Amino acid sequence: MADQRITAEDLTAAVRVHADRVHDFVRRLGCAPDTAAEVVETSAMDLVKAAANTPKAVGNAIGWWFDRARALSARVAGGTSDLPLGGGLLSADAEQTRVAEALEALPERERIALLLRDSYALSTASVGVALGTDGDAAMETAGRGRLRFLQSLGDELPATSGHPVELAALARLGEGGQVAARDATPRRHAQSCQICRAVWDCQQRAHLLLAGLTVAALPEGERDRLLARVDTAAKAALPSSAALLVTEDSEEFFEEDEPSRWTVPVYASLAVVLAVLLGLGIGLLASRGSSSRSTGSGVDTSDPGVLPPVLPSPLPRASVTVAAPPPTAAPATSTRVFTVEPSPTAAPASSGPASAAPPPEPAADPLSLTSNPTSGPNGQELTVQGTGWMPGGMVTLEYVDPLGRQTGSRATQTVDARGRFTTTLSAQDPSNLPGRHTIRATDGTNTASASYDVNG
Repeated sequence: MADQRITAEDLTAAVRVHADRVHDFVRRLGCAPDTAAEVVETSAMDLVKAAANTPKAVGNAIGWWFDRARALSARVAGGTSDLPLGGGLLSADAEQTRVAEALEALPERERIALLLRDSYALSTASVGVALGTDGDAAMETAGRGRLRFLQSLGDELPATSGHPVELAALARLGEGGQVAARDATPRRHAQSCQICRAVWDCQQRAHLLLAGLTVAALPEGERDRLLARVDTAAKAALPSSAALLVTEDSEEFFEEDEPSRWTVPVYASLAVVLAVLLGLGIGLLASRGSSSRSTGSGVDTSDPGVLPPVLPSPLPRASVTVAAPPPTAAPATSTRVFTVEPSPTAAPASSGPASAAPPPEPAADPLSLTSNPTSGPNGQELTVQGTGWMPGGMVTLEYVDPLGRQTGSRATQTVDARGRFTTTLSAQDPSNLPGRHTIRATDGTNTASASYDVNG
């Protein structure tokens, strides 16, 4: 199977979605407006080079890009006090300045975690890559930063008094949405524990405040120039989606070790055709033999001077040589040859009850996977159908974003006796990336995929 590779189209789409966020990110880390635009462009071009030259090092392109921009901004940051302000959900009550200043007062790691997770809605995996850690540790950093952020705003934090708190789990619960299986136990505990419930409420309040922070976008001209440069460089250095799809299909074809799943049905069909032709040939021979005997034109092969006729059919006549015993009242006679003709009709039914032949197996459907609809907004409920799968097997479906990352949206479905299944899958991408997403399905033996284009 081919390695997961970033295509030119997917990388360009990721840059288009996150360019303004990266600009806002480095501004809040201390870059002046003109320097910030330069950092965004340089780090984006570095992302293209890394994806082309060392793709394994860019397992999570978004997290890698933010980490690279952070490193570049640290070299050129001028300590500007011109924080991005204005607009956003909090502008009506003049809270933007307070939120921005409270965020600036945090240690850099906590500030990065809150910006990426709460303000930019990046996945925990991307936040972890940007922080150089895993997703759980990133959420613990975000949870600690949220508490310190509220303290900077003047909120009174709950006293834990040495009570153990699962901060990463409470940080995830504070974001709302569907509860993961691993967070079910901390959730039940927090519902009955006043201390953990208070920490949970603080996580929720901080998350909502930071989600309303305004993102300072790149100037329009700078943004257009960045996208044009990235698009040109990506097309020159990275494979296109179409070329990568053809390569993967070819590799899967040539790496096939076992016989094709269609070999058995094809051979069975050929056997049926040969059986029919054989039956027709035998019937033709029987018909000719019958006609010869009824008209008296048969040939006695006991006469050594007469040769048997040559039949037009390529199939030989079946014959049995029987030595007739000499009669008792007459001298011994010469050996005669009798021709046994097979009957052109079907064999007579046995004395028992007739048993009907089983109907032929229906032709197997080709292996396929389709989704309906094939495009739409993020979060759309998809109807996924498959044919040609192993009857009675269990198919697992996963929804993957344009960068090859799992989104967490999964479904399983049992295949019916005809090798078909129908199920639903949520096209929910936490990163909200536009472009071609992939629905992957496997039953452990067979694998197929379908696509869903996010256009809004």
